[in-house]
Amino acid sequence: MSDEDKILETIEKINRDDFEGLCLKVLKGIGFEITNLKSVGGDILAEGTIRRENEIKDFIIKFTRSCEEVSSEIKSLKNFISPSTEGILFTTKKIEGESYLDEKVELVDGIKLYQLIKKFDLISDLALLKDKKERAKGKKQTELIKKGKLFLEQGKYEKSIEALENTLKINPEDVEGWMLLGDSYAAADRNQEAVQAYNNAINLGENNLSVLKRKGRVLYKMKRYDEAILCFEDILESDSEAKEVWNNKALCHMRNGEYEESLESINEALSIEPNFEEALLNKALIFENMNKLERAFEVSEKLVESFPNKSEYHYVKGAYLRELERYDEALEEMNIALELNPENERVRAAISDIKRKTEK
Repeated sequence: MSDEDKILETIEKINRDDFEGLCLKVLKGIGFEITNLKSVGGDILAEGTIRRENEIKDFIIKFTRSCEEVSSEIKSLKNFISPSTEGILFTTKKIEGESYLDEKVELVDGIKLYQLIKKFDLISDLALLKDKKERAKGKKQTELIKKGKLFLEQGKYEKSIEALENTLKINPEDVEGWMLLGDSYAAADRNQEAVQAYNNAINLGENNLSVLKRKGRVLYKMKRYDEAILCFEDILESDSEAKEVWNNKALCHMRNGEYEESLESINEALSIEPNFEEALLNKALIFENMNKLERAFEVSEKLVESFPNKSEYHYVKGAYLRELERYDEALEEMNIALELNPENERVRAAISDIKRKTEK
């Protein structure tokens, strides 16, 4: 992009007050004495005089940034011109290959406007205006990100989505914004939109493992297990010690009925942390799905050994013992579970069931 293109693009993006300030400096540079100044539909219209060829002439000058058709802009300007007045139209549009000469209106197109800005040393002023706009944009974006996070924490998911979508209108390349929008969509059970938001974040960020994890979990929730596995494998290529990812990959394989692959992944997780609670529970579940109850029971023993004060694991161990028809041992485990959590109605029901079986 050329220097003049950059300057003209900046002019098109600055706010109305800054645009008016720039116009006033250009008018001063060309020696225009202003008698009246107003804004018309975002354009600036100035009435006044210029000394030309030792004669003071009346002019109406219009600055426009929204020029789609020069001839219509000239026609519009002529509506303000009296018989004794001439007009000048300043436009950011570059006019090439066609003449718009008019007996009452002089045209200053984009290239000439750039030359005037350069001549009057206004380029540095524009750079400051651009910085000011960028700072204001950054401040607004930060506020919307904070608002989106707060709404997400408060469970106000639709409000969070609205704030974050507005953030991304300001800066479509904000990786954090796309990630948080994905989290908000996922929390609102808008899973397909969550996946797309995460994809946008992944495409913008390098090696964004956190987003890949989120995307994988949503794909698992959507029962798109093969796609989730690919996400988790991408993560593991960069971080082979991510035990939670091995665990999640194991669950996907299990849901696909790929039990051997599931066991391989869960064993990888447990090799990193032998007492990884969730992985131990899932390993027992994998064996249960394979109808290998003895192996599932062995894993439950490890759970009880590692976490002896957790009622849930005594219940799990007792449930496997009940399925193996080892009722006395099952009842012993269930009683421990009840002692640790007297309010657990599921344990009470299991104890009643075991007693009925032993009374037969």
